[in-house]
Amino acid sequence: MKRVLIVGAGRLGKGFVGETFDNAGWNITFLDKDQRVIDALNKQNKYTVQVFRTDDIIMHEVTNFNAFTTDDQYSVMSDFLESSVIMCPLYPEDFEESAHYLGKCFERQFQTDPEKKMTLICLTNKNHIIKDIESWYRNAIPSSEAQNWFDTHVAVRDSIVRRSTDAQTHYATQIDSTAVASLLIQSPLYNDISDVEWLEPREHLEMLKDIKVFTINGPHATTAFYGHLKGYKTIPDASADPSVAKLANAVHDVTITAVMKEYPQITRDALKDLEYLPKAKNELPDSIHRVAYDPIRKLAYQDRLMGVVQLCLKYDLDYSPLTKAIACGLAYYAEDDKASVKLQRFIQQNGLLTSAAKVIGLPKDHPVTLDVAYQYLALDAENLIPTIQL
Repeated sequence: MKRVLIVGAGRLGKGFVGETFDNAGWNITFLDKDQRVIDALNKQNKYTVQVFRTDDIIMHEVTNFNAFTTDDQYSVMSDFLESSVIMCPLYPEDFEESAHYLGKCFERQFQTDPEKKMTLICLTNKNHIIKDIESWYRNAIPSSEAQNWFDTHVAVRDSIVRRSTDAQTHYATQIDSTAVASLLIQSPLYNDISDVEWLEPREHLEMLKDIKVFTINGPHATTAFYGHLKGYKTIPDASADPSVAKLANAVHDVTITAVMKEYPQITRDALKDLEYLPKAKNELPDSIHRVAYDPIRKLAYQDRLMGVVQLCLKYDLDYSPLTKAIACGLAYYAEDDKASVKLQRFIQQNGLLTSAAKVIGLPKDHPVTLDVAYQYLALDAENLIPTIQL
């Protein structure tokens, strides 16, 4: 039986990746740096995923797994050597740390079976970082011989995540997940995953990922950020508010226009196929907390909103819906979201304009930065900017 190593046993790792490979009959191994995550799995020896499909809701109990922390003893080593596919549902900032840990595992794999080929699939919404990730993993391998082996025997591939997965915490063992669209994976792969539902190799993935992050994640983040300021807790509730829907639709419309200009080879039908996902039965009420999480990353220069702003500047399009969405994001705060706490503390210490410039990656006197600040002050005039005590 084939084995998959899942590096990162949080919501997505358990709720999508683990559940999907379990359905296909693979052996599963989870690896995580958080002791709470692994303790919760090993205490229960199971976890449950409520899977929302287009025509049904399924309760799936997953029991066939091993779970290890990134301990100094490398307890995961034996399972690593049995694995052909490594799935990495990680935040962008966690990939380098994971590479440092797994370097010794790849070294051992080279020593044990140098003929073996492996596929490492990265699940993150950040684009254009696969070369960096590949370098982190390669450079973490101790010997130059094993590094050279890695170059020809391990395929490091990007993916496009199109599945919403949520739970109360990242270590929870009760998880909700939608199953209406495939994970699109950069091809070619070194290992056969054709028996696993919801995994679909695709060409031209980097371009498709830009388009997906802009057209889906941008309006989604807008709904979360503005919905938070309006007092909502879930995306469906926020979307039902006319003012939130109006802004999200405006962000969507200018994004589509910008994307079609930047990628003229993409037809509108192909864009719709990527953008519009089937509705799940009794639609999963996605939380604003999940969608808005880590606002610093989501407001960054090349991400879902600012990436489109750059296209608007290039093609002389109205970017004001995007700057309003960014202003909403600058005001986002959740006490258990470290990035949002850091953001609010920075604004309080350095002022609005300096903070906006730093987050979006433009000078303070840039028209976009000034418009973000203007939109923020307009929201404040509507009494939508909360007073935060840190």
